[in-house]
Amino acid sequence: MKAKKLLALGLAGTMAAMCFAGCGSSASFSAPASSAGSAAQQGSGETNWPERGISLVVPLAAGGDTDYYACLYAKYLEEELGQTVTVVNTEGSGGTVGAQTVADAEPDGYTILFYHTGNLYANKMLGVSELDQNSFEIACIGEVDDTNTLCVRSSLGIDNAEDFIEAAKAEPDKYSCAVTISGFSYYTLCQLEDASGMSLNPVDAGGASAMIPALLGDQVDAGINSYGVFKQYVEDGSIIPLLTYGEERSEYFPDVPTVKELGYDCSAARAYFFGLPKGTDPAIAQKLSDAVEKIQENGEYTTNVSETYCVTPQFKPYGEALSYMDEIWAEMETYTEIMNQ
Repeated sequence: MKAKKLLALGLAGTMAAMCFAGCGSSASFSAPASSAGSAAQQGSGETNWPERGISLVVPLAAGGDTDYYACLYAKYLEEELGQTVTVVNTEGSGGTVGAQTVADAEPDGYTILFYHTGNLYANKMLGVSELDQNSFEIACIGEVDDTNTLCVRSSLGIDNAEDFIEAAKAEPDKYSCAVTISGFSYYTLCQLEDASGMSLNPVDAGGASAMIPALLGDQVDAGINSYGVFKQYVEDGSIIPLLTYGEERSEYFPDVPTVKELGYDCSAARAYFFGLPKGTDPAIAQKLSDAVEKIQENGEYTTNVSETYCVTPQFKPYGEALSYMDEIWAEMETYTEIMNQ
């Protein structure tokens, strides 16, 4: 795969100083082995869940967008469900460790995965994991983010996508790009390289919170992630957004062109979902979905999301979320061979 020429990014001290603060524990989390039964699979239609605290597992580091959404949801879910919801950051293998923790947990509704299709599917495409949407009882989707944006450091001296792509085509692999290998950002990089004919040198930054110090410290030339990750530094001129992967220009950053506007047939969106261990009572999944739907109607919540990450919340309820995730998988799967070149 192209990752053979992958560069390592040593950011331990800098990242700790500059990343966003997270709300959950970063300690490893152990859950009991799954013991799904037929009664749970059939569902009771009614449930007393929850009767105690809930662990909301984020399989990525604190400080990124996934962690932000989880923390925000935890706050409002406590109000809706009447129990403590604790965000547990369980890192490892691009999200696989935390996701597997939930897949193996007791299907009682007290261990819930909050994750997104981008990394879940990229991990499967690269052979890092066999987990996919069918490995969980998908309760609902809380966000759909199509704001992935290719940005460059301002000191690079390039301020538009056309010039950057031409420069990258003229000197293949000269320009480095911070991504999460086995993650959604690497998938979107491969998409653009395949469509445009350019070739960048991927640098495994590890996650969203590491890309900012890498760009600001001139350790990399470019980076790909949700626009909200870069927003503060775009506003102060430190980072330049070149293009975004939405089907249409975003209302939140309308000056940034889409990949399709530039003539390349690319687009990408990732869905942030709540996943329960297989065998969980459908009544629990439905109750969680109903609670998330109520949160979506909370103006304070939607304002926080749109102002922080430039995303308008999109809710997909229990019964619809899985088929939506199937659609995303069908689109992403076609790039499996390209990602493994």
